[in-house]
Amino acid sequence: MNVFTRMGVFGCLLTLALLINPDLAHAQNVKNCAWPIELSPEGYGNATGPELLARYFIIPFDAQSEALTIKGTYPHARYFSYVVYQDETPTAIVGDLYDAQIAPDSGGVNPFIQPASDTSQTQPAQQAANGTYTVVISHTKPSAGNTIGVTRGRFAWVMLRIYIPSADPTLSGHSLTGGVPLPTVSVTNNGTSQPLSQCTPVNDLRNVNALLQDLFGGLVLNNPVDMPSSDRLWFAPLLNPPMRLFPNPHNKYVAMLPGDRYQPGRVIVIHGKAPGAPRTYDGSPIWQPAPGFKTVDVRYWALCSVNFELPITSVDCASDLTANLENGDYTVVISDDLLRPDWLPSNVTWMRWGDEHYPKLLFFRNMLPASNFPYSIQKAVEKGCTFDLTLPNVPNSDATISAGQCAQQVMGDYYPVAAWCDKSTFVAGGWQACISKR
Repeated sequence: MNVFTRMGVFGCLLTLALLINPDLAHAQNVKNCAWPIELSPEGYGNATGPELLARYFIIPFDAQSEALTIKGTYPHARYFSYVVYQDETPTAIVGDLYDAQIAPDSGGVNPFIQPASDTSQTQPAQQAANGTYTVVISHTKPSAGNTIGVTRGRFAWVMLRIYIPSADPTLSGHSLTGGVPLPTVSVTNNGTSQPLSQCTPVNDLRNVNALLQDLFGGLVLNNPVDMPSSDRLWFAPLLNPPMRLFPNPHNKYVAMLPGDRYQPGRVIVIHGKAPGAPRTYDGSPIWQPAPGFKTVDVRYWALCSVNFELPITSVDCASDLTANLENGDYTVVISDDLLRPDWLPSNVTWMRWGDEHYPKLLFFRNMLPASNFPYSIQKAVEKGCTFDLTLPNVPNSDATISAGQCAQQVMGDYYPVAAWCDKSTFVAGGWQACISKR
Protein backbone atom coordinates (compact mmCIF):
# COMPACT_ATOMS: atom_id res chain seq x y z
CA MET A 1 0.00 0.00 0.00
CA ASN A 2 1.54 3.36 -0.99
CA VAL A 3 1.87 6.39 1.28
CA PHE A 4 -1.11 8.21 -0.21
CA THR A 5 -3.48 5.35 0.60
CA ARG A 6 -2.12 4.87 4.10
CA MET A 7 -2.28 8.51 5.11
CA GLY A 8 -5.91 8.98 4.14
CA VAL A 9 -7.59 12.07 2.74
CA PHE A 10 -5.91 14.66 4.99
CA GLY A 11 -2.50 13.15 4.52
CA CYS A 12 -2.99 13.03 0.75
CA LEU A 13 -3.86 16.71 0.64
CA LEU A 14 -0.86 17.74 2.67
CA THR A 15 1.43 15.42 0.79
CA LEU A 16 0.35 16.95 -2.47
CA ALA A 17 0.48 20.48 -1.11
CA LEU A 18 4.05 20.13 0.05
CA LEU A 19 5.63 18.37 -2.87
CA ILE A 20 8.59 20.36 -4.10
CA ASN A 21 7.71 19.79 -7.77
CA PRO A 22 4.44 21.65 -8.38
CA ASP A 23 3.71 19.57 -11.48
CA LEU A 24 3.20 16.55 -9.19
CA ALA A 25 0.74 18.40 -6.92
CA HIS A 26 -2.61 17.30 -8.38
CA ALA A 27 -5.19 17.03 -5.60
CA GLN A 28 -8.19 15.17 -6.91
CA ASN A 29 -10.36 15.41 -3.80
CA VAL A 30 -12.21 18.47 -2.53
CA LYS A 31 -10.82 19.39 0.87
CA ASN A 32 -13.30 18.34 3.49
CA CYS A 33 -12.10 20.30 6.52
CA ALA A 34 -10.39 23.55 7.41
CA TRP A 35 -6.98 24.13 9.04
CA PRO A 36 -5.83 20.49 9.41
CA ILE A 37 -2.30 21.35 10.60
CA GLU A 38 -1.19 23.65 13.42
CA LEU A 39 2.51 24.36 13.82
CA SER A 40 3.43 25.24 17.38
CA PRO A 41 6.28 24.69 19.85
CA GLU A 42 4.32 21.90 21.56
CA GLY A 43 3.50 18.43 20.42
CA TYR A 44 3.54 17.03 16.91
CA GLY A 45 3.45 20.51 15.36
CA ASN A 46 6.93 21.45 16.57
CA ALA A 47 8.66 21.51 13.19
CA THR A 48 10.27 24.15 10.95
CA GLY A 49 11.16 26.26 14.00
CA PRO A 50 7.85 27.81 15.09
CA GLU A 51 8.03 30.92 17.27
CA LEU A 52 7.04 30.13 20.88
CA LEU A 53 4.57 33.01 21.11
CA ALA A 54 2.82 32.30 17.82
CA ARG A 55 0.55 29.72 16.21
CA TYR A 56 0.54 28.77 12.53
CA PHE A 57 -2.48 27.20 10.82
CA ILE A 58 -2.22 25.58 7.38
CA ILE A 59 -4.82 24.70 4.75
CA PRO A 60 -4.07 23.31 1.27
CA PHE A 61 -5.54 24.89 -1.87
CA ASP A 62 -5.77 22.34 -4.67
CA ALA A 63 -5.06 23.12 -8.30
CA GLN A 64 -8.63 22.45 -9.51
CA SER A 65 -10.55 24.67 -7.07
CA GLU A 66 -11.40 28.18 -8.15
CA ALA A 67 -11.13 29.90 -4.78
CA LEU A 68 -10.86 29.61 -1.04
CA THR A 69 -12.95 32.16 0.82
CA ILE A 70 -11.82 32.83 4.38
CA LYS A 71 -14.09 34.73 6.75
CA GLY A 72 -12.88 35.73 10.18
CA THR A 73 -12.97 38.22 13.01
CA TYR A 74 -9.88 40.33 13.60
CA PRO A 75 -8.10 38.64 16.51
CA HIS A 76 -6.94 40.42 19.65
CA ALA A 77 -3.28 39.85 18.98
CA ARG A 78 0.03 41.54 18.23
CA TYR A 79 -0.08 40.49 14.58
CA PHE A 80 -1.78 38.15 12.16
CA SER A 81 -1.33 37.44 8.47
CA TYR A 82 -2.03 35.17 5.53
CA VAL A 83 0.80 33.92 3.33
CA VAL A 84 0.39 31.73 0.25
CA TYR A 85 3.29 29.40 -0.63
CA GLN A 86 4.22 27.39 -3.70
CA ASP A 87 7.39 25.48 -4.59
CA GLU A 88 10.73 25.17 -2.80
CA THR A 89 12.25 28.22 -4.52
CA PRO A 90 13.28 31.74 -3.46
CA THR A 91 10.02 33.00 -4.97
CA ALA A 92 7.79 30.46 -3.23
CA ILE A 93 5.81 33.19 -1.45
CA VAL A 94 3.28 34.08 -4.11
CA GLY A 95 1.14 36.43 -2.04
CA ASP A 96 0.62 37.76 1.46
CA LEU A 97 -1.52 40.10 3.52
CA TYR A 98 -0.91 41.24 7.07
CA ASP A 99 -3.47 42.60 9.52
CA ALA A 100 -3.37 46.32 8.71
CA GLN A 101 -3.65 45.54 4.97
CA ILE A 102 -6.86 43.52 5.34
CA ALA A 103 -9.93 45.68 4.75
CA PRO A 104 -12.91 45.03 7.05
CA ASP A 105 -16.30 43.90 5.87
CA SER A 106 -18.86 46.64 5.34
CA GLY A 107 -19.51 48.56 8.56
CA GLY A 108 -16.67 46.86 10.42
CA VAL A 109 -13.52 48.18 12.04
CA ASN A 110 -9.95 47.00 11.59
CA PRO A 111 -8.37 47.38 15.06
CA PHE A 112 -4.86 47.28 13.56
CA ILE A 113 -5.37 50.69 11.95
CA GLN A 114 -5.00 53.68 14.24
CA PRO A 115 -8.19 55.76 14.26
CA ALA A 116 -8.07 59.52 13.78
CA SER A 117 -9.17 59.94 17.40
CA ASP A 118 -7.28 57.38 19.51
CA THR A 119 -8.96 56.50 22.80
CA SER A 120 -6.60 53.62 23.55
CA GLN A 121 -5.19 55.25 26.68
CA THR A 122 -8.55 54.86 28.39
CA GLN A 123 -10.11 52.03 26.41
CA PRO A 124 -7.81 49.10 25.58
CA ALA A 125 -8.45 47.59 22.17
CA GLN A 126 -9.43 44.27 23.70
CA GLN A 127 -12.54 45.80 25.24
CA ALA A 128 -13.83 46.96 21.87
CA ALA A 129 -15.67 44.72 19.44
CA ASN A 130 -13.47 43.87 16.47
CA GLY A 131 -14.86 43.81 12.96
CA THR A 132 -14.92 40.94 10.50
CA TYR A 133 -13.04 40.46 7.24
CA THR A 134 -13.09 38.31 4.12
CA VAL A 135 -9.90 37.11 2.38
CA VAL A 136 -10.03 35.21 -0.92
CA ILE A 137 -7.32 32.95 -2.35
CA SER A 138 -8.11 32.72 -6.05
CA HIS A 139 -7.03 30.82 -9.14
CA THR A 140 -9.19 33.05 -11.34
CA LYS A 141 -8.57 36.59 -10.08
CA PRO A 142 -5.36 38.61 -9.69
CA SER A 143 -4.11 39.91 -6.36
CA ALA A 144 -5.97 43.06 -5.35
CA GLY A 145 -7.40 44.27 -2.07
CA ASN A 146 -8.23 41.27 0.10
CA THR A 147 -7.68 38.81 -2.78
CA ILE A 148 -4.44 36.87 -3.23
CA GLY A 149 -4.11 35.53 -6.76
CA VAL A 150 -2.46 32.17 -7.39
CA THR A 151 -1.27 30.88 -10.76
CA ARG A 152 -3.99 28.93 -12.54
CA GLY A 153 -3.71 25.18 -12.29
CA ARG A 154 -1.08 25.32 -9.55
CA PHE A 155 -1.34 23.81 -6.11
CA ALA A 156 -0.74 26.20 -3.23
CA TRP A 157 -1.19 26.24 0.48
CA VAL A 158 -2.17 28.97 2.84
CA MET A 159 -0.74 29.75 6.27
CA LEU A 160 -2.49 31.84 8.91
CA ARG A 161 -0.13 33.23 11.55
CA ILE A 162 -1.23 34.68 14.88
CA TYR A 163 1.46 36.23 17.09
CA ILE A 164 0.98 36.94 20.81
CA PRO A 165 -2.77 36.59 21.25
CA SER A 166 -3.87 38.93 24.01
CA ALA A 167 -4.97 37.73 27.43
CA ASP A 168 -8.61 36.69 27.13
CA PRO A 169 -10.69 38.00 30.05
CA THR A 170 -13.89 36.86 28.33
CA LEU A 171 -13.03 33.20 28.99
CA SER A 172 -14.14 32.46 25.43
CA GLY A 173 -12.04 29.34 25.02
CA HIS A 174 -10.16 30.91 22.11
CA SER A 175 -7.13 32.23 23.96
CA LEU A 176 -4.59 30.96 21.42
CA THR A 177 -6.43 32.46 18.47
CA GLY A 178 -6.89 35.96 19.87
CA GLY A 179 -10.21 35.52 21.63
CA VAL A 180 -12.06 34.66 18.41
CA PRO A 181 -12.71 31.35 16.63
CA LEU A 182 -10.54 30.25 13.74
CA PRO A 183 -11.81 31.70 10.46
CA THR A 184 -14.35 29.73 8.49
CA VAL A 185 -13.38 28.48 5.04
CA SER A 186 -15.40 27.67 1.93
CA VAL A 187 -14.15 26.28 -1.37
CA THR A 188 -15.54 27.30 -4.76
CA ASN A 189 -15.74 24.88 -7.68
CA ASN A 190 -17.64 25.53 -10.93
CA GLY A 191 -19.11 28.64 -9.39
CA THR A 192 -20.56 26.80 -6.39
CA SER A 193 -19.28 27.49 -2.88
CA GLN A 194 -19.13 24.72 -0.28
CA PRO A 195 -18.32 25.45 3.40
CA LEU A 196 -15.71 23.29 5.10
CA SER A 197 -16.04 22.07 8.64
CA GLN A 198 -13.19 22.68 11.08
CA CYS A 199 -10.81 19.73 11.20
CA THR A 200 -11.19 17.44 14.21
CA PRO A 201 -8.72 16.49 15.37
CA VAL A 202 -6.12 19.03 14.30
CA ASN A 203 -2.63 17.55 13.81
CA ASP A 204 -3.72 13.99 13.27
CA LEU A 205 -0.44 12.10 13.60
CA ARG A 206 -0.80 10.61 10.13
CA ASN A 207 -1.11 14.08 8.62
CA VAL A 208 1.88 15.43 10.50
CA ASN A 209 3.93 12.42 9.43
CA ALA A 210 2.92 13.04 5.83
CA LEU A 211 3.86 16.70 6.13
CA LEU A 212 7.30 15.93 7.55
CA GLN A 213 7.93 13.15 5.06
CA ASP A 214 7.19 15.35 2.09
CA LEU A 215 8.90 18.43 3.47
CA PHE A 216 12.07 16.71 4.65
CA GLY A 217 11.83 13.11 3.38
CA GLY A 218 15.18 11.98 2.01
CA LEU A 219 16.84 15.27 2.93
CA VAL A 220 20.20 15.09 4.67
CA LEU A 221 21.91 18.24 5.92
CA ASN A 222 25.31 18.61 4.27
CA ASN A 223 28.48 20.03 5.83
CA PRO A 224 27.62 19.43 9.48
CA VAL A 225 28.02 22.48 11.71
CA ASP A 226 31.57 22.93 13.01
CA MET A 227 32.88 24.89 15.99
CA PRO A 228 33.60 28.60 15.39
CA SER A 229 37.24 29.63 15.24
CA SER A 230 36.89 32.08 18.12
CA ASP A 231 34.60 32.74 21.08
CA ARG A 232 33.03 35.69 19.31
CA LEU A 233 29.80 34.67 17.57
CA TRP A 234 28.27 36.58 14.67
CA PHE A 235 24.63 37.04 13.74
CA ALA A 236 24.25 37.72 10.02
CA PRO A 237 21.19 38.51 7.88
CA LEU A 238 19.87 35.74 5.68
CA LEU A 239 19.85 36.38 1.95
CA ASN A 240 16.88 34.07 1.34
CA PRO A 241 15.58 32.16 4.36
CA PRO A 242 15.03 28.49 3.44
CA MET A 243 11.54 27.94 2.09
CA ARG A 244 11.38 24.65 4.02
CA LEU A 245 11.27 26.77 7.20
CA PHE A 246 8.21 28.77 6.11
CA PRO A 247 9.82 32.24 6.30
CA ASN A 248 7.49 35.10 7.10
CA PRO A 249 7.79 37.93 4.52
CA HIS A 250 7.02 40.47 7.26
CA ASN A 251 10.12 39.41 9.21
CA LYS A 252 13.79 39.71 8.46
CA TYR A 253 16.23 37.47 10.27
CA VAL A 254 19.82 37.38 11.42
CA ALA A 255 21.13 33.88 12.10
CA MET A 256 24.01 32.57 14.20
CA LEU A 257 25.70 29.14 14.32
CA PRO A 258 27.21 28.57 17.79
CA GLY A 259 28.87 25.28 16.89
CA ASP A 260 28.21 21.58 16.72
CA ARG A 261 28.11 20.99 20.49
CA TYR A 262 27.66 22.62 23.85
CA GLN A 263 30.87 23.67 25.60
CA PRO A 264 30.77 22.37 29.21
CA GLY A 265 31.36 25.00 31.88
CA ARG A 266 30.55 27.80 29.48
CA VAL A 267 27.57 29.88 28.40
CA ILE A 268 26.54 31.92 25.38
CA VAL A 269 26.06 35.60 26.22
CA ILE A 270 24.06 37.89 23.92
CA HIS A 271 23.64 41.62 24.51
CA GLY A 272 22.01 44.46 22.60
CA LYS A 273 19.67 47.42 22.65
CA ALA A 274 16.00 46.55 22.42
CA PRO A 275 13.95 48.34 19.76
CA GLY A 276 10.69 49.82 20.95
CA ALA A 277 7.67 47.55 20.47
CA PRO A 278 4.04 47.61 21.56
CA ARG A 279 2.89 45.58 24.55
CA THR A 280 -0.42 44.28 23.33
CA TYR A 281 -0.93 41.36 25.69
CA ASP A 282 -2.92 43.61 28.05
CA GLY A 283 -5.11 44.81 25.18
CA SER A 284 -3.12 47.94 24.27
CA PRO A 285 -3.05 48.79 20.53
CA ILE A 286 -0.10 48.14 18.25
CA TRP A 287 0.72 51.85 17.85
CA GLN A 288 1.19 52.41 21.60
CA PRO A 289 4.79 51.76 22.74
CA ALA A 290 5.44 49.53 25.72
CA PRO A 291 6.22 51.24 29.04
CA GLY A 292 9.73 52.64 29.01
CA PHE A 293 9.75 53.32 25.25
CA LYS A 294 8.82 56.48 23.39
CA THR A 295 8.28 54.96 19.96
CA VAL A 296 7.22 51.74 18.28
CA ASP A 297 10.29 50.86 16.24
CA VAL A 298 9.19 47.34 15.28
CA ARG A 299 5.96 45.43 15.60
CA TYR A 300 7.81 42.54 17.28
CA TRP A 301 11.29 41.23 17.97
CA ALA A 302 12.48 37.88 19.27
CA LEU A 303 15.56 35.72 19.70
CA CYS A 304 14.90 32.00 19.22
CA SER A 305 16.94 28.81 19.14
CA VAL A 306 16.13 25.64 17.21
CA ASN A 307 17.65 22.19 16.99
CA PHE A 308 19.59 22.28 13.73
CA GLU A 309 18.55 18.79 12.76
CA LEU A 310 15.46 17.85 10.83
CA PRO A 311 12.62 18.60 11.35
CA ILE A 312 14.07 21.79 12.94
CA THR A 313 12.29 21.85 16.29
CA SER A 314 12.03 24.97 18.46
CA VAL A 315 13.91 24.97 21.77
CA ASP A 316 13.49 28.37 23.43
CA CYS A 317 12.84 32.05 22.75
CA ALA A 318 13.20 35.46 24.34
CA SER A 319 11.11 38.31 22.97
CA ASP A 320 10.06 41.89 23.59
CA LEU A 321 7.27 40.48 25.77
CA THR A 322 9.45 38.20 27.91
CA ALA A 323 12.98 39.65 27.93
CA ASN A 324 14.28 41.46 31.01
CA LEU A 325 15.63 44.91 30.19
CA GLU A 326 18.06 47.22 31.93
CA ASN A 327 18.25 50.79 30.64
CA GLY A 328 16.63 49.58 27.43
CA ASP A 329 19.19 46.80 26.86
CA TYR A 330 18.73 43.05 27.03
CA THR A 331 21.23 40.43 28.13
CA VAL A 332 20.49 36.82 27.27
CA VAL A 333 22.44 33.88 28.67
CA ILE A 334 22.07 30.40 27.16
CA SER A 335 23.16 27.53 29.38
CA ASP A 336 22.75 23.77 29.69
CA ASP A 337 20.88 24.02 33.00
CA LEU A 338 17.49 22.35 33.31
CA LEU A 339 16.04 25.36 35.16
CA ARG A 340 17.07 28.98 35.40
CA PRO A 341 20.34 28.95 37.39
CA ASP A 342 20.47 30.91 40.65
CA TRP A 343 23.75 32.59 39.68
CA LEU A 344 22.00 34.64 37.00
CA PRO A 345 21.11 38.24 37.99
CA SER A 346 17.42 39.10 37.80
CA ASN A 347 17.96 41.53 34.93
CA VAL A 348 19.34 38.74 32.70
CA THR A 349 17.07 36.66 30.46
CA TRP A 350 17.79 32.94 30.48
CA MET A 351 17.35 30.55 27.57
CA ARG A 352 18.03 26.84 27.75
CA TRP A 353 20.36 25.04 25.37
CA GLY A 354 18.14 21.98 25.37
CA ASP A 355 19.24 18.60 24.08
CA GLU A 356 23.04 18.65 24.03
CA HIS A 357 23.16 16.07 21.25
CA TYR A 358 21.85 18.53 18.66
CA PRO A 359 23.66 21.53 17.19
CA LYS A 360 21.71 24.76 17.42
CA LEU A 361 20.75 27.56 15.07
CA LEU A 362 19.77 30.92 16.55
CA PHE A 363 17.51 33.45 14.85
CA PHE A 364 16.92 37.07 15.82
CA ARG A 365 13.92 38.55 14.00
CA ASN A 366 12.54 42.05 13.42
CA MET A 367 8.93 42.33 12.27
CA LEU A 368 7.46 45.26 10.34
CA PRO A 369 9.89 48.02 11.39
CA ALA A 370 8.76 51.64 11.35
CA SER A 371 9.81 53.43 8.17
CA ASN A 372 11.85 55.93 10.20
CA PHE A 373 13.73 53.30 12.23
CA PRO A 374 17.22 53.08 10.64
CA TYR A 375 18.71 50.24 12.73
CA SER A 376 16.55 47.27 11.76
CA ILE A 377 17.61 43.97 10.27
CA GLN A 378 15.66 45.03 7.19
CA LYS A 379 18.08 47.95 6.70
CA ALA A 380 21.06 45.60 6.98
CA VAL A 381 19.55 43.36 4.31
CA GLU A 382 19.01 46.39 2.07
CA LYS A 383 22.70 47.23 2.48
CA GLY A 384 23.65 43.76 1.24
CA CYS A 385 24.94 42.47 4.58
CA THR A 386 23.80 38.90 3.92
CA PHE A 387 24.96 35.30 3.82
CA ASP A 388 23.38 32.26 2.22
CA LEU A 389 21.68 29.45 4.14
CA THR A 390 20.02 27.07 1.70
CA LEU A 391 19.03 23.65 2.96
CA PRO A 392 20.33 20.99 2.67
CA ASN A 393 23.62 22.91 2.48
CA VAL A 394 24.85 24.14 5.85
CA PRO A 395 27.53 26.84 6.00
CA ASN A 396 30.34 26.57 8.53
CA SER A 397 30.10 28.62 11.70
CA ASP A 398 32.53 31.27 10.43
CA ALA A 399 30.49 31.94 7.27
CA THR A 400 28.56 34.63 9.14
CA ILE A 401 31.56 36.77 10.13
CA SER A 402 31.80 39.16 7.18
CA ALA A 403 28.03 39.68 6.84
CA GLY A 404 27.73 40.00 10.62
CA GLN A 405 30.36 42.73 10.78
CA CYS A 406 28.54 44.57 8.01
CA ALA A 407 25.20 44.21 9.80
CA GLN A 408 26.66 45.52 13.06
CA GLN A 409 27.74 48.68 11.27
CA VAL A 410 24.17 49.23 10.08
CA MET A 411 22.32 48.21 13.24
CA GLY A 412 24.64 49.87 15.75
CA ASP A 413 23.67 49.24 19.37
CA TYR A 414 20.62 47.26 18.18
CA TYR A 415 22.86 44.51 16.81
CA PRO A 416 22.89 41.37 19.04
CA VAL A 417 26.53 40.93 20.10
CA ALA A 418 27.30 37.36 21.18
CA ALA A 419 30.11 35.17 22.49
CA TRP A 420 30.93 31.93 24.25
CA CYS A 421 32.14 32.69 27.78
CA ASP A 422 33.23 30.81 30.90
CA LYS A 423 30.47 30.76 33.51
CA SER A 424 32.91 31.99 36.14
CA THR A 425 33.85 34.96 33.94
CA PHE A 426 30.22 35.94 33.50
CA VAL A 427 29.46 35.57 37.21
CA ALA A 428 32.42 37.76 38.11
CA GLY A 429 32.02 40.48 35.50
CA GLY A 430 28.69 40.20 33.73
CA TRP A 431 28.23 40.51 29.98
CA GLN A 432 30.91 43.21 29.78
CA ALA A 433 33.54 40.67 30.82
CA CYS A 434 32.46 38.28 28.08
CA ILE A 435 31.90 40.33 24.95
CA SER A 436 33.03 43.53 23.33
CA LYS A 437 30.93 45.62 20.98
CA ARG A 438 33.99 46.41 18.88
